[in-house]
Amino acid sequence: MQLTVKTIEEVGGYPVFQTDIAKDELDSNLSFFIYENNGQIRKAEGHNQYLIDFQLFFITKEAAEIDEFGLILSLQKCGLRFRETQYDYGKIANTDVEAKMTTFYFHRALVVSE
Repeated sequence: MQLTVKTIEEVGGYPVFQTDIAKDELDSNLSFFIYENNGQIRKAEGHNQYLIDFQLFFITKEAAEIDEFGLILSLQKCGLRFRETQYDYGKIANTDVEAKMTTFYFHRALVVSE
């Protein structure tokens, strides 16, 4: 996981946090990434193969842009396979701060030996 976080920081150019981000980290960063590495597990087509979802969220309160394709391609080296993106716009709860969130959906393969 360290290589994945390092890659996101280097290519994305913003801090990276797990989903348990603290309020002071949220307040002190105008743009940042949050990741969830233990997503849903589903059976793959191969014998004893499974796919584990990985979600990466880029949140910006300053309309910052990132190199989405560069990030997607770089994370392949970390074993993550890209599926799709989703974009959301709105206000952060209990504030007047508008934000844009880009969600990257990835998965990684896991082969279980019997």
